[in-house]
Amino acid sequence: MKLKIFTLRLDPATGKFDDKDLAEFQLGKDMIEVSEHFLVHEKTPTLVLVVRYRELPDGAHASPEAVRKDWRAELDDPGKRIYDEMRLWRGRKAKREGMPPYLILNNRELAELAMKRPASLAMLREIDGIGEAKSARWGEEILALLAGLAAGSAAQKPESSSGGGG
Repeated sequence: MKLKIFTLRLDPATGKFDDKDLAEFQLGKDMIEVSEHFLVHEKTPTLVLVVRYRELPDGAHASPEAVRKDWRAELDDPGKRIYDEMRLWRGRKAKREGMPPYLILNNRELAELAMKRPASLAMLREIDGIGEAKSARWGEEILALLAGLAAGSAAQKPESSSGGGG
């Protein structure tokens, strides 16, 4: 396992962190965990990312498509619904916090959440890639969302059914 540190500064013109170096770096690597540290340096918001990763076999980094996997395809129907809702939450959260969505949760982590459906912070931290930092920052919100999705599955059936009884 290897470590790499990235420093991303906020671009005042776009209001976003420039993450193209990180995106390129990911090719050919299995990103195990990303811990983020936010600071202001010389009046510029800055994200420092500590990335734990492994190199993938040579053929795996030929293209971005070779590295990407359709995690959603491996889920059952309830898991797909949880995955989709978690992706929506992640996108909104990333936009509000001005960071790339995969820094909050990557797609593999979302799929594991949909499969394992943890009910406690301890169970949440058992998911590879969700450590102390992520669980401290977003853990309670993730658990509340998962519990709400589990409890609301019956409430969502009328909305998703197309029968027009009435």
